[in-house]
Amino acid sequence: MRIKLDLEDYGIYEGISETIVTTNRGWSMNAAPMGIIRRSDKLFVRLFKGSTTYDNVLSEKVLVANTTWDAITFVNSTFSDLDDSDFESLNINGRTIVPLKDAQCWVAFECINTKLTSDALVSELIPLGTHVNKCLIRAPNRGFFAVIEACIHATRYQLTGENKYLKLIKVYGDIVDKCGGKNEKEAMKLLYGYL
Repeated sequence: MRIKLDLEDYGIYEGISETIVTTNRGWSMNAAPMGIIRRSDKLFVRLFKGSTTYDNVLSEKVLVANTTWDAITFVNSTFSDLDDSDFESLNINGRTIVPLKDAQCWVAFECINTKLTSDALVSELIPLGTHVNKCLIRAPNRGFFAVIEACIHATRYQLTGENKYLKLIKVYGDIVDKCGGKNEKEAMKLLYGYL
């Protein structure tokens, strides 16, 4: 059953909204930072071949976009597996989904009209269900967004080994030192530890 909703109520705006996407296949749960692409009222996700998220979406055709302001969760889900205790297991229309327990909110999506390329898949997203855990009113923090950018460059560094990404990570680390709070600073320390 498809539902209609105001996507902005769940933190998904025009452009690319950074979320933690959770998926599962059987008892195996996975979380990874992913951008949900919104063009007008159409939603898409692009997943790269070789990732657990790619394999799970290809198999189960469902994902959950979790909205969170926890920079540590972004770093940990980029470079390691979250604990099973970080997830909850729910049933929506006969499908098992695994949202993050501590997300501010989440939207479960069915992945349809999937197109495969040699290195990725692109799926259109149709909302299946939602939940709001916490109503969080928070002004943007440059440190939080710098952690997200640093995570992106860190994954590119791990893939390529190119030093230009280390330089960019340092630039974003300096922004975190200047503008971030305790959570963002701890997240950057974790990120440096994964390099």
